[in-house]
Amino acid sequence: MKLYNLYIPAENTVPVVASIPHSGTYVPSSVRKQYKRNPEPILSPVDWHLDKLYDFLSELGITLIQATHSRYVVNLNRGPDEPLFGPESSCAVPCENAFKNPLYDRELSNSEINARIKKYYTPYHNRLAAILNQMINEHGKVYLLDLHGYFVGPTENVCLGNVNETTCSEQLIGSFESSLKKHGFSVVRNEKWIGGYITRHYGSKDNVEALQIELRFPAYLDRESFDEEEVKEWDSDKFRKAKERLRKVFSEIIKELCGSS
Repeated sequence: MKLYNLYIPAENTVPVVASIPHSGTYVPSSVRKQYKRNPEPILSPVDWHLDKLYDFLSELGITLIQATHSRYVVNLNRGPDEPLFGPESSCAVPCENAFKNPLYDRELSNSEINARIKKYYTPYHNRLAAILNQMINEHGKVYLLDLHGYFVGPTENVCLGNVNETTCSEQLIGSFESSLKKHGFSVVRNEKWIGGYITRHYGSKDNVEALQIELRFPAYLDRESFDEEEVKEWDSDKFRKAKERLRKVFSEIIKELCGSS
């Protein structure tokens, strides 16, 4: 299983890169055998089915990188700093799921942790950084959109985060806010989900504007509550309508930012 899917537009590429770090569900057997046995851990939640929801992005000229492996293998939206092993909310190798239930019966060794980072974490970030640098060389600047999903948090459909107005311009976040509202999404800014490592790290670099976009699960999945369980169902009228509305939003943003239709 490759570490990520990369979708590069065949033509009319615009200086916009989208990252989906948390929709993958694959867990290699070498990692799975390290998990606790009785009972086996529940690897939930992930950002359910965002890969399918946003599969239109490359058609609009946006370069998309999407992780295939579970956030419980490595969490790509956490920094590569010590401690590497610990709570899911802060560590690149989580010891628990997002419901704070343990994944292991023991502490992982330093060699196990470092091997996990080298094999599953670093390649994604190396490729993302290379894509951004290439865009800067070609266009002078690049917009990075880090796409996520959530349930517990703001009750609005979408939470936009730019780390309290520090990682992108008002033009970028304001354009998304206006277009999302125009197409029927309720929106809040920088409330709880203000931007994780990807937004903070890359948004601090010259000529990169980074915005985290958190979409609440009930805005596109046909159910109203989400617990510690796998969400297999996704194909519904609600999903398809949300996808079409999002396509209109992203089309409008590309036209405004890049002068492209």
